[in-house]
Amino acid sequence: MDIKLTEEQSQLQDMASRFMDKECSFDFVRRMEQESDIGFCRDMWAQFAQMGWLGMIVPEEFDGMGMGILDLVVLIRELGRHVCPSPFLYTAVLAADLIANSGSEDQQRDLLPGIVAGDTIYALGYQEYSRFFRPEHIKLRAEAHADGYALSGSKLFVEFADGADTLIVVARTGEADSCNGLSLFLVDRNSSGISTKHMPTMSRDRHYQVDFDDVVVPASAMVGELNQGWDALEPALHKAVVAFCAYTNGAGFEMHEHATQYAKERVQFGRPIGQMQTIQGYLAQLIIELYGADMLTLFTAFQIDKDRHTRGYVAKTKAFSAETVGHVMDVGSQIFGGMGYMEEQDTTLFLRRGKQYQLALGGTEYWEDVIAEEIIDREPVVLT
Repeated sequence: MDIKLTEEQSQLQDMASRFMDKECSFDFVRRMEQESDIGFCRDMWAQFAQMGWLGMIVPEEFDGMGMGILDLVVLIRELGRHVCPSPFLYTAVLAADLIANSGSEDQQRDLLPGIVAGDTIYALGYQEYSRFFRPEHIKLRAEAHADGYALSGSKLFVEFADGADTLIVVARTGEADSCNGLSLFLVDRNSSGISTKHMPTMSRDRHYQVDFDDVVVPASAMVGELNQGWDALEPALHKAVVAFCAYTNGAGFEMHEHATQYAKERVQFGRPIGQMQTIQGYLAQLIIELYGADMLTLFTAFQIDKDRHTRGYVAKTKAFSAETVGHVMDVGSQIFGGMGYMEEQDTTLFLRRGKQYQLALGGTEYWEDVIAEEIIDREPVVLT
């Protein structure tokens, strides 16, 4: 694998960096935390659409750019550097890939251009009242109804749910306590019977509990086959996970830069603290971990684009990147001393998100189980 970016990828990275520097300052992120009811800026979302970012992995026949996950990783890493609050991951990655690869022809034709144009925003309803991420723990029911299906149950930590137009809901239609028997539904956020409740988190991103009380959806709202929802969702989820790892890596790199700059400027006992071996050791260890996570993310994205079996590599990427971002945010804040934990410091934007990034889209425990399954339950796949 040649790890050098292509000319097009370098241009994309440079454009994204300049745009984010201008439009997504840390003051902007704080305003989104404190003032926005939906947690993101619709004007910025429209700009994403104008630049073509929302259609990067959408096939060209549906107004997209038909690019790969590796190209997307280059872009989303820059969003992570600025902890940009947006539903990009669930709309432009998860929903776009899910509909493009598992949706019906009508769904592809009707829905994908809306993603590209920025007209439709998606949120994922997956996690429920369990710390486990495995599909076996999905309880929300979808019962057959004269007009389609009736959904009843609750989803937790649905990010940007109040700003979304459509919810991707994972529901149980068949066998209980199994990855079989799940189906996927695209549910209008304003459907009768849906209610939301804001769930405050340490990061202050917008997460919600979404309750479904006999929410009726037509059969045409199902994505993929009945009871085969996990087969459709898992590949799209893997791509979203790799994209999310790029985001957290970007956030980690930015935190490291702030800590390094502070270590050069902060004078203690007559010399910059960056001259002290302990601080040097911290910074060296963190950058080694960050480069490792970043290279693993790029490698896995490259293999996904080659359409190879990457389930184990996705799991390794998520597990390693999750531990890395948590460690970087923690130790990076410690380098600032007590100042690193003061609300006025920009670094607290990263510190508050470190642990949440570590747990999002399945904690390390889940992905380590996936790694073990790939090693023990099947012939190990070694990609080059």
